[in-house]
Amino acid sequence: MTQKAILIILPVIFLAVYLYTAIRLYKLMPDITLIKIIVPTIFLLGIISMVIFFTLSEKLSLQLAGQLYSFSTGWLVAFLYLFIGVLLIDFFRLSNHIFHFIDNGTVYRIFTNNTTTSLIVLGVVSLILAYGNLLYHNKKRQHINIESDKISEPVKIVGISDLHIGYTISAKEVDKWVELINSEKPDIVIIAGDIIDNHLRPLINDSTESVLKKITSNMGVYACTGNHDMMFAINEDPDFYDRAGITLLRDRHINLNGITIIGRDDHSNRGRKKLNDIMEQVDRSSFTILLDHQPLKLEEAMENSINFQFSGHTHRGQIFPISLIADKIFEVSHGYLRKSNTHYFVTTGIGIWGGKFRIGTRSEYLVIELHPSS
Repeated sequence: MTQKAILIILPVIFLAVYLYTAIRLYKLMPDITLIKIIVPTIFLLGIISMVIFFTLSEKLSLQLAGQLYSFSTGWLVAFLYLFIGVLLIDFFRLSNHIFHFIDNGTVYRIFTNNTTTSLIVLGVVSLILAYGNLLYHNKKRQHINIESDKISEPVKIVGISDLHIGYTISAKEVDKWVELINSEKPDIVIIAGDIIDNHLRPLINDSTESVLKKITSNMGVYACTGNHDMMFAINEDPDFYDRAGITLLRDRHINLNGITIIGRDDHSNRGRKKLNDIMEQVDRSSFTILLDHQPLKLEEAMENSINFQFSGHTHRGQIFPISLIADKIFEVSHGYLRKSNTHYFVTTGIGIWGGKFRIGTRSEYLVIELHPSS
């Protein structure tokens, strides 16, 4: 199937599922005029707000654009769980039609214009979303130790990824992350891409660069690009990263007292350099850290004798059951992996895309402690 065909089929499938969920939920709700108006209105606004944001966001006021983005992306998560709810109901109805657990009249009354069932479905979805929002704001500290004969003295590194700063994640929220990072007293801070969610406008308005610049580390802050950085920010103002105190490594490397940090441009840049070409200029006697946003072709790092690769991008799907899909797509969608002498860590990210919900996944930052071999 061609990419063009996929781009046509996927929206058609989504709209079909969207319409199915709206109709089934409408029939489930009690036969009260106000409720019968509210349900289709919310479904309609969910689609309209998304279209308006992604086509006109730069022409709207920052406040309105932010509200549209927050509502539309948050609604997508709510819609997913409403879809699962009505799908489970219809699965039960079909099973009962085949196996006759209870009489069909009772089933009809329970799942048609029923206030109690409606409250249960909406209540469960609301609790899931509330729990997911709490999990998002509860940042988890991940920790790994790596020993190497290339390390002469202990080095502490904090790694973050997928900040997605923009219309929903503000400088005020980022300031709390900076406090977490600085409390670790790191020697180096590394960022595996997607610092910026889409356009730079909300970050400039928020003076976000001054907040990021408060990150303190002995040897600096280093980042690679992510697919979201590449969409707009790089072309809008490539100096933003410098003003934020971040050294952006685009297919290049930097040596820091025996530790070499290599930053690759994101995989979405088809013209990015091959890793083995970048490594031709690298001192392989140093401890090498590769920043590569998308955890694809992990064997390349091993083949080039990289000591540690740090990636993000996956978010591990952000929410269940999308996390199951992420697990199938990537060799490792979250966590630690070792291949030969190469260590890998794929983080779910400290920030998030869209609605602020973590369901079955976590928001996190990584602390890496490098030690000389015993």
